[in-house]
Amino acid sequence: MIKLKPKIVHRGFQIYNKLKRALEAEHYREYVAIEVKSGEYFLGRTMDEALNLAERKYPKAKFFVVRIGDLATISFKNRFSL
Repeated sequence: MIKLKPKIVHRGFQIYNKLKRALEAEHYREYVAIEVKSGEYFLGRTMDEALNLAERKYPKAKFFVVRIGDLATISFKNRFSL
């Protein structure tokens, strides 16, 4: 079972909701990885692509990841396989 920290999810949704309209217009069905402390976000056609970009800048950060236009979310500290 994946345990998500409520603060990361809450802050991630706050940031995503501010960006939602613009992201859905230009990047629908792509992925966005949000670094919740800074609010900076990284886009990719795949989850791996978005996370790779995010991890280059913030290698030890936790990210809120969502597929733009979908409600499924995942928060990562480190990569893992399901």
